[in-house]
Amino acid sequence: MMALSSIPIFNKYARDYDNWYVKHVDTAESEVKAVSMLVPKGLGIEIGVGSGFFAGRVGIPMGLEPAIAMAELARDRGIDVVVGVGESMPLRDSSFDYTVIVVTICFLDDPKKTLTEVHRILRPGGRLITCIVPRDSDHGRYYMELGRKGHRFYRAAHFYTVNEIKRILEPLGFSVSDRVVAVLSRGVGEYFEEPKFVKLSEAERFGFACIEAIRE
Repeated sequence: MMALSSIPIFNKYARDYDNWYVKHVDTAESEVKAVSMLVPKGLGIEIGVGSGFFAGRVGIPMGLEPAIAMAELARDRGIDVVVGVGESMPLRDSSFDYTVIVVTICFLDDPKKTLTEVHRILRPGGRLITCIVPRDSDHGRYYMELGRKGHRFYRAAHFYTVNEIKRILEPLGFSVSDRVVAVLSRGVGEYFEEPKFVKLSEAERFGFACIEAIRE
């Protein structure tokens, strides 16, 4: 799932990554609320659960994670974590009502393979919530610049536009909603902002956008 070269970085700096949510609490709270607005009832799993910050706050019971140190932090938060990669998930066909991917998409070696696996493990009509930092937003440009300067996490990231995510999902058998939950519409400073529903065509200017897709 995560680029293989990134796994040692996330193992080594797992607590540093998790501390981001403490240092940027207002932004984190806005993002948690955005994810919560789309997560449905039923059995769900977060792909690339990381330290379990979102799963623990939103109430997602399970997670898939390739970095052992991250998985341990998620388990400490009460998440049932399966250690594995997104391109070949050790999970049964049609076994979940929903899946959530928060930012992890930008660290994937092959998003299509992982999203094909997501389609396989979802029940017909199941939901995928994919949250990204849109590449052309102020936040996207900021994080890409950090990556160019050698930031330990962002140098391994590949950011996508909202439309690129849609173009990846639709041929795989997903129906992408025209409504997106978006937040962080201003610069990269610290503030709390209420997430809101916007049209897919409007979501690129926001710093955090959650796209909903239905497994056909």
